[in-house]
Amino acid sequence: MVQGITRGASLLAIGAAVAFQPAVAAAQDGEPAAPASGIADIVVTAQRVEESAQRAPIAIDVVDSDELIRQAVTRPEDLAKSVPALSATNSGGPYSVFFVRGVGNATLNAYSDPAIAFNYDGVYVGRPSSTSGTFYDLQRVEVLKGPQGTLYGRNATAGAINVIPNRPELGVAGAGLVASYGNYDAFTAQGYVNIPFGDSVAFRASGSSASHEGWLDDGTGDQDEQAFRAQLLAEISPAIDLRIAADWARQGGVGSYNTYLGTIVPGFGATGFTGYSFVPSGFGPENGILSPESQAYRAGLFARQAGRAGQVTTGLPYNHNNYWGVSAELNADIGNGTLTVVPAYREAHLDNLFTGGMNGAKTDERDDQTSLEVRYAGTIGDNLDFILGGYLFRENIETSTYFSQFTIVPYQDFTTSTDSEAVFGKLTYEVAPGLRLTAAGRYTWDSKEFDGQADVLVLFCGNPGANPPNLCPTLPFIPLRDSAQEVRDFYAEQGVPVTPVPLFVLPPFLGGSQTAPFVLNASPLVIDAGLDGKKFTYRLAAEYEFTARNMVYASYETGYHSGGFAFARGLETYRPETIAAWTVGSKNRFFGNKVQFNFEGFLWKYKDQQFSQFGYDLGNPPTTVFLTRNVGKATIYGFDADLQAYVTDSTVVGAQVQYLHSEYDSFTYYLPNQGLPPVTSCGYSPTTQQVNGSTIAVFEVDCSGKPGLNSPKWSVNMFAEQTIPLGNYQFVLAADGRYRSSAEIESNFSPFFKAEEAFVANASLTFGPDDEQWFVTAFVNNIGDVRRLATTSLVSSVNVQIGNYEPPRTYGLRVGFTLP
Repeated sequence: MVQGITRGASLLAIGAAVAFQPAVAAAQDGEPAAPASGIADIVVTAQRVEESAQRAPIAIDVVDSDELIRQAVTRPEDLAKSVPALSATNSGGPYSVFFVRGVGNATLNAYSDPAIAFNYDGVYVGRPSSTSGTFYDLQRVEVLKGPQGTLYGRNATAGAINVIPNRPELGVAGAGLVASYGNYDAFTAQGYVNIPFGDSVAFRASGSSASHEGWLDDGTGDQDEQAFRAQLLAEISPAIDLRIAADWARQGGVGSYNTYLGTIVPGFGATGFTGYSFVPSGFGPENGILSPESQAYRAGLFARQAGRAGQVTTGLPYNHNNYWGVSAELNADIGNGTLTVVPAYREAHLDNLFTGGMNGAKTDERDDQTSLEVRYAGTIGDNLDFILGGYLFRENIETSTYFSQFTIVPYQDFTTSTDSEAVFGKLTYEVAPGLRLTAAGRYTWDSKEFDGQADVLVLFCGNPGANPPNLCPTLPFIPLRDSAQEVRDFYAEQGVPVTPVPLFVLPPFLGGSQTAPFVLNASPLVIDAGLDGKKFTYRLAAEYEFTARNMVYASYETGYHSGGFAFARGLETYRPETIAAWTVGSKNRFFGNKVQFNFEGFLWKYKDQQFSQFGYDLGNPPTTVFLTRNVGKATIYGFDADLQAYVTDSTVVGAQVQYLHSEYDSFTYYLPNQGLPPVTSCGYSPTTQQVNGSTIAVFEVDCSGKPGLNSPKWSVNMFAEQTIPLGNYQFVLAADGRYRSSAEIESNFSPFFKAEEAFVANASLTFGPDDEQWFVTAFVNNIGDVRRLATTSLVSSVNVQIGNYEPPRTYGLRVGFTLP
């Protein structure tokens, strides 16, 4: 469909082993392809000014609109297909989890913050659960690698993702549509209309719809999303323009999907505990936990504290999530610079039930955020460029949620708010022709308030011991109910007492004497507190241009991730994390703009890392909750090298390679000692801890020396594209592949699971006129149907391991056109 590439993530070819990936022109907008004589420049705004990505002295990958369409990027986690440094996962709900080079955070609730700043249309989106419904009618997506503590501020220790929509065009009437249909009854469509009103006003409306049946045999893993955006651009005068935008998105469908991988079984011998073994479930990647086979499997699971339950109740998962926002952007040329003002307001309402591995986790949450950024970018004389700015951010969250885990269910009701203010600046001075020095800084003030209560109910079946076969055969696991009182009423009807039992009458295996079934109503955990923080982050950099197309650069930058709260006894708060990053790089064009080679080396030092996971707190008895703690330090280093080249005017090839060494220098934390040791490949030893005035028995777990999570040592993307002209028409043959080496993905560093190495290949054939007014594409993604394990976790109440896999093979037809 095109003759050139408009990808910003320029790729390194390795030897002669190069596979391929098409880079087509923006079919939606009718933008021209890269000329046959050379590689096109891509303009980015990652540094808050317009510049060529090839001349920006920063570590950045850019995915253009065509690549987003070709890789079927409809959700945030799909970006990982195109960016080797990015790991992104999702289990079917609104919660996308991002890691860049092993730095990230599993932000699966409302009281933890991401480590990667997600910015939509120039507006920071505070909740990762609110990043859906933005990937349509886009100009590009920018992925900045490494801390962005100056221009992006807090919660950008790993980097930033900038989603840039196409904007209204003055004086241009046009429309476009791209639609596809494939297996799994997959249908996607995105389109736009651009309407001018005279020469100084234009309106653009765009929308999208994406749906497919479930990837798993129980109907889970589906998609049902729609979105709409409207923008009005007015050129008030030659020096002033104003753009107003509004957007709405809906996420429906079943959503959450997981597979039972098997059970973790403790072994015992004459000397006691001998270790854990894994017993596979026998289910493949296509088997969902709601299938009849999985339901029968789960009904036979043994819960140590509740015996083998005779009843299991499960609700059907669902997503009823809605998002909307409004923003404006005012640009005014004043003196030797431009004043930019960006006010914004966004809301989200989450109503979803997740059943991946547990009985059910339900969330009813309302979020709103208000932000304002004001900046002035200009020049002084011929040698000095500057940016000065300020930023205000206010976020309010109100949520009611529960995590029903068969034998334990915490109910959490809370409100939390964040106020953040910052001032920032950047100076770049050309000290000699081609040599520029940069100094940038940002001072941030953070204030968080948290007010909430957690009620925990724990089911006990007397003294189940190690593994009796028929104890409590009619005692039901905790059912799905919207409140703790409804659970109390359920068990009262069963004749099972619900009481705040003193610890001395707990079951014998926990040191008490109670032998009849009961439900422990633990004392509520109440948090009504605030946290204040402030931090100065900065960047120092140098760059030198040998020619207009060859440059080197070096930088040192710091980042800051604010602290927060958790509903976890003994772990009610966590501290901020910080990172320092050294980067050296080079960007180059050769041979008449037909070859592009970029290289980046990096060294990151990570301190007080925030580590979020679903695990035990330090209560007595302990409760399984979602929590965040600070675990220590990490060192991360490696390189990223890209090459793309026109072999002929109609043949383009390339690849991008990242080598990553990520290691925890210190990583220790504590788990409650309930008799059996933790399921981990890390070292551990029994000890005690003082928690809220009480001494409790714990295991000290030491994962120092382990590799970072989601940190494959080698990541490689490869592509090629061949254009075959046929008069006024053309065929475009394209293929691409991506390789990831094995990586740790389980937060407890399971001795039994990791993501194994995998290579995924895609191919497409496109036909259309050489003016690119329309096209038809046949495509197949994941040709080999490679199902790499994407996430996995242990449901500790029943010692069963769950996981989900990357998408299966998909294929279909895609069509598109632009008018005029």
